Amino acid sequence: MSEEVFEMLCSMDRRKVELQIVMQCAPTLAGLKTSNLLILPKNMEDEARHVLQQTNLSGYRLVYDRNRVVFLVFNRAMLEEYLEDAGVHHFLTEYGYEQKSFGYAMRTFQQRYEEYIKNRDVFPHEIGVFLGYPLCDVRGFIDKQGEEFLATGYWKVYGDVKNTKRLFQRFDSVKDEMIYKVFEGHSVREIAQCYDRKCAWATA
Repeated sequence: MSEEVFEMLCSMDRRKVELQIVMQCAPTLAGLKTSNLLILPKNMEDEARHVLQQTNLSGYRLVYDRNRVVFLVFNRAMLEEYLEDAGVHHFLTEYGYEQKSFGYAMRTFQQRYEEYIKNRDVFPHEIGVFLGYPLCDVRGFIDKQGEEFLATGYWKVYGDVKNTKRLFQRFDSVKDEMIYKVFEGHSVREIAQCYDRKCAWATA
């Protein structure tokens, strides 16, 4: 995050739903990433749903965690395509996903994530694929128990370091761009539409 954007952020109301969506989900809004987690106070749930309905993204509630709500915010077409990948499908069958349908996969993951949050028992390692992480990094994290990674940023990297670092830099860049646009008064709907249309500032 640049110093200029950091100063802007310090002057903004962090309780604003649109700002939180941009801060937590910018790569997905920009079409660079399949999905992100969005964690908000419960009282922001309805407003968050309203804002997301004005974009090409879906918000799937995973769990209420005390006074917070946790969403999986995702581009449905991208996530469906990723989950249908042969390697990803095989990985999910290893973790007990018995059907290939998108709805079944989402419900099963939601139930396992909710069970983990409420009981702090078995961590659902398949969360990595639902967040669109490269399968080699998901498997690497599991096999190495989160250690011996080659790089870290938005997730721990065990595979293509060079290209993944470049991608992380792009994630940072679009986040800065979007925070700046919210600061200027643009809505999340306008920002998402600009990336869909490949506006000049969205492709810089």
